[in-house]
Amino acid sequence: MNISLKIKNKKAAENVISSTVIYLLIAMVFFAGMMLFLWNQMNGASVWERYYSEEITKLINIAKPGDQITIDIQKATQIAKKNNVQTFSEIFSFDNSQNKVCVKLSPGKKTCYSYFNDVIILSPDIKLIPENNILTFTISEPKK
Repeated sequence: MNISLKIKNKKAAENVISSTVIYLLIAMVFFAGMMLFLWNQMNGASVWERYYSEEITKLINIAKPGDQITIDIQKATQIAKKNNVQTFSEIFSFDNSQNKVCVKLSPGKKTCYSYFNDVIILSPDIKLIPENNILTFTISEPKK
């Protein structure tokens, strides 16, 4: 018993194959994106980025020129180290021209929040101490 399939319309067969390949590629891209999202949620990087950027923004908004702010960032440095952030100086960044605080705890992504207080941030410094790492910076009046 010889069973063979004869394709009468080769163009239709090619069309089915190409649409299947496109569908599979789109499905793989979607799956990879979902895995990346879940990985970030699982290790807490995005949650902690949002937490630190919001809290620092709140502190800046209530601060007065001359205030020196010190924050415990032990958890942030642990997460950044676990996620292979190259240097700890990348974790916190302050953009005085746009009044933004940005926190980066995973490669390639950072979370930024704007502050409304008309001040500038001077000399942000991370001190690595074994029991708790700290971030210090000074609030100053903007130069006019």
